[in-house]
Amino acid sequence: MSTPDGCARDAETFGRVALGPILAEFCLRLWLFERFFQDDEAVLLFCARGGLRLKLAYERFLTRTGLPPRLPRAALMVSRLVAARTAFHPPSPGVLSELEREFSGQSMAEIAAALAQRDDLALPPQWYAPFQKAAFVALLAGSEPAVAILHEAVAEQDALFRAHLAASAGNRHQCVLVDTGLYGSTVRILQEGVPDRQWSGLQFARCNYKRLPTPHFPRTLGLSVESDWYKPWEVRTSALRFWQLIEACLEPELPSVRTFSEGPQGAPPRANLQVAGWENRVEPDQPGLFTGVLAYIDALTPETLQRVPGDASRAWHSLKGAVVWPDRQAVTTLSLGGRSRDFGRTELRAQFAGSGVTNPLRQIRESLWREGAVIRSFPRAGRLVLALIELIYAGRALRMELQARRRRVP
Repeated sequence: MSTPDGCARDAETFGRVALGPILAEFCLRLWLFERFFQDDEAVLLFCARGGLRLKLAYERFLTRTGLPPRLPRAALMVSRLVAARTAFHPPSPGVLSELEREFSGQSMAEIAAALAQRDDLALPPQWYAPFQKAAFVALLAGSEPAVAILHEAVAEQDALFRAHLAASAGNRHQCVLVDTGLYGSTVRILQEGVPDRQWSGLQFARCNYKRLPTPHFPRTLGLSVESDWYKPWEVRTSALRFWQLIEACLEPELPSVRTFSEGPQGAPPRANLQVAGWENRVEPDQPGLFTGVLAYIDALTPETLQRVPGDASRAWHSLKGAVVWPDRQAVTTLSLGGRSRDFGRTELRAQFAGSGVTNPLRQIRESLWREGAVIRSFPRAGRLVLALIELIYAGRALRMELQARRRRVP
């Protein structure tokens, strides 16, 4: 299967032909879902970083199509790290689950440094043991001076974020987080850390890829994709095969939110993301995936709005063709820069396994986009390998579907 219409010949064309209609459909669904909220109680909070471009796309969509908004909108400077500080004393179940998964095998001192954004805590030796939930909670209850400094640093940053939240949400009790996805950690943790507001999430995709408890899923929806695994017979789930592509399109060249500082006189606190001119950097200054998205949205009119669902249906097939059945041109076009590990860390993970990995099978397994790595490693026989991968995923998806059905049968 080749990429339809040659839409992967360059990133901007792929953005216009494939991702543009898909994200316009997301905007249409977001507009429809606004009608389910009380207009005097709710606010749409677009989460940094991916949500900032979703906000830009949504506002362009409303302007071009003439659809009237119902709810107020604001940017929310938040990340999993920022959310974790709201439920840190003591750590909530959501925070502990997130830390256990994110810092598996790493020391509790590294976690403390990430949360405090300080490398001078001078914690006692027991903090340098690998993370364990019970041990971490016990260490946080210690009376050592370094532990007190950790609590003070986290509390100071949390207070600044809460002031920023108050400025963004105002007196609206119902906070609707708009973000890319997948698991919705921010929604879950803010439910635990800021219970005086009601939290829900409208995401591009919702997927429990972390295999963690999902108490927030009843109030967290994937407007474009909802599935816990890739299903070859459901074209929308192809986005899960190369989720980093969606992130790369929607995340501007701005840092993840890690810290806040006092704003100018009378202004709310500012996040480290909010550097001078940050608003202008949400829209890219060079052709690429997101400029293609905006080109599709900018071409819409009230009269052409009706074509969005049909365009999106074709675009999903284009996306699957490029992601699941890539050719060499698609691999070249969709090659991305390093992806951030986030949660207060700055190191990057490459899209394809580095040259130090000489085993082709290991290179494929350790790459973020395995299908693309297959074509890179096996230019001639790659199509056969892709077919084998698809068969494996089909068998896995059928097995998981059967297991899920059995669990639902009383």
